[in-house]
Amino acid sequence: MKKKLLCLLLCLLLIPIGMKNAGGDGKTRCLLIGCDRFMSMPGTEPASANNVDTMAALLMDFLPKDTKVQQQVNGPGTIGGFEELIAEVFRDASTADTAIIYLSTHGILKEDESGRQWVELLLSDGTDEEGLGPERLRQILGEIPGEKVLILDACHSGAMIGCGEGANINWFENDDCRVLVSSGADEESWFWSADKDGYTGTGYFTSAMNNALRASDLAQIDPNGSGNVSLEELTARLREIHGSSTVYCWPEKSRMPLFSLPKDRKPGNRLRGFYFDPLIIDDDSVRLKMHFNIGESTWLMYHKVPSKNGKWDFEHTQKQKDKEKKNLIRGLLEPDGKPRLRTFPITLEELARQGKVLFQVVTLHGDERTPVVEAEIVLSYEKLETKIQNSEAMDKT
Repeated sequence: MKKKLLCLLLCLLLIPIGMKNAGGDGKTRCLLIGCDRFMSMPGTEPASANNVDTMAALLMDFLPKDTKVQQQVNGPGTIGGFEELIAEVFRDASTADTAIIYLSTHGILKEDESGRQWVELLLSDGTDEEGLGPERLRQILGEIPGEKVLILDACHSGAMIGCGEGANINWFENDDCRVLVSSGADEESWFWSADKDGYTGTGYFTSAMNNALRASDLAQIDPNGSGNVSLEELTARLREIHGSSTVYCWPEKSRMPLFSLPKDRKPGNRLRGFYFDPLIIDDDSVRLKMHFNIGESTWLMYHKVPSKNGKWDFEHTQKQKDKEKKNLIRGLLEPDGKPRLRTFPITLEELARQGKVLFQVVTLHGDERTPVVEAEIVLSYEKLETKIQNSEAMDKT
């Protein structure tokens, strides 16, 4: 099966943070938009459509039961059409309500002569196409009463809130909208696709949100035991399992409930309670340790993605099956109630040569064994070298 990966400037505009109806008052309305067909950029079909489906299921399971979700795939293609759609979906909203808007599309980094940076979100239906900038976006969202949250899963999406190398303006600093982004201003967001299988194509960030809410232990996703997940808690968990780009949020310490955890939460992922240990540095290598539980029969692999010219080189990914066997079939794991521990040594020489490596934990789904990333971490030689030097300096003192 040939695997193709493209940069997806996925933008998820979400507006559910206040969750006042979790306490009994107000309603939650959601608008999920996915654009896959473009005039000026590569098509992403069906990644954004699958992102919309993934988010719809997530919102229905982790928001109040009376939540309304509307999905829109491939469109609108203009700012005017976007504004009209927002007005239609949220026309009955009040100050007691919560609005959720999810947009999955390309995003383009812009900079003017004075050095101001921003990201434009590409609205497109395959025929019409227009870039939506932060100022106009704020104006449109400002017309919606009640609680609002903006979530961007997009290349360079950190430019919206002044996060990432080169970012210099937080366009939402004085706004009442909370923001979650999948990548820094200098980074790309990614999705995967394959030639076969109906599940083809999903953004890594969207998958990570799904994994965070469905497969994390309660202590990992709700450390204070409130029964809800705040923007701060979600961001922290995403940083633990999502590595291909850096997750940021605004405000950084937003503790208002974003999602609610049902008491009968049924984990839907094959790997549960996953976490990486802090890296262990030996004389000439670094040891990566990971822990997880198996919820059901699982095909498990590990991918090492090299970097090239500052970008992930997915075309030259090294793949390795898990060491566990069933009936001499390597890589097939069965649930037995016991936690798993895996250790991988990676030489410092290899890291020095590549600069950094993206290590991915991958399960295979369906008859076609379509790969789905469950967790990932970045191993950076520069950061490890600094850690080694600091450790040596302390030893000398």
